[in-house]
Amino acid sequence: MRPVSEPRDPVQIAHQLLSFIEENGGATRWDLIKILGNTRQFGHWIDGFLLKDKFIAEETKSGTRTYSLTPNGELLLRLLKNGNVMRSITRLGGRRLRRSAL
Repeated sequence: MRPVSEPRDPVQIAHQLLSFIEENGGATRWDLIKILGNTRQFGHWIDGFLLKDKFIAEETKSGTRTYSLTPNGELLLRLLKNGNVMRSITRLGGRRLRRSAL
């Protein structure tokens, strides 16, 4: 029986992806797939979110796709590193701001 991994928080996933790109000066498609686990998640996270919202940029060099942070991606990574700011932003993103959270 294959062990089931714990579900990861979207904030944690975004932080892992952007941190990897920053620390390595860029990333290949395969680097990001290894972090995400499969190509479906790659499509969801990279194509459907990070590229679409211009947090990362894609460049093709010698037939290899590479990804780098944009200024918006650098800003998002700084926010992700500050847990207090991200908790406040995610709390505001809900249907309503909970009184108990204040």
